[in-house]
Amino acid sequence: MDINFEEISENMRKIQEKWRKPEQVVPPQEEPKSIDDEVTDELLSSKYSDLSADIKFLTKCFKYLKRLGYLKSQYDFSEQFLNKNKYYFGMILSEGRQPSIDCVHNLIHNISNLNDGLNKRFYLDRLYEEGQDILTKRLLKYL
Repeated sequence: MDINFEEISENMRKIQEKWRKPEQVVPPQEEPKSIDDEVTDELLSSKYSDLSADIKFLTKCFKYLKRLGYLKSQYDFSEQFLNKNKYYFGMILSEGRQPSIDCVHNLIHNISNLNDGLNKRFYLDRLYEEGQDILTKRLLKYL
């Protein structure tokens, strides 16, 4: 009896191909959204469309600071960044009141005092500049 090793190896190769596990295809992953995109998308929702520019600015700062890991709640934001009681930010949002000039000043002052890594610094500098613009516009109304 002659053994044909070539035929056996060919049959083995066919069996291996037949039973080989299919390669898993990984679907393409979406790029994670940047903090800018997340906050902008959220502020463009109808929930925030009726707010004044000042309240939108405070909300934007709150969202950025929360995403950057400085805050856990609106209470923290009111106390640590607005230097007000813990209900202040929630009251402004619910009643649609304009924040005081002192409140906006405290916010941008506290943002300028944060000193973290370069990535976070970029966002904080932009918030600081936007806050300065809001303060300037509000103060110019009194002249």
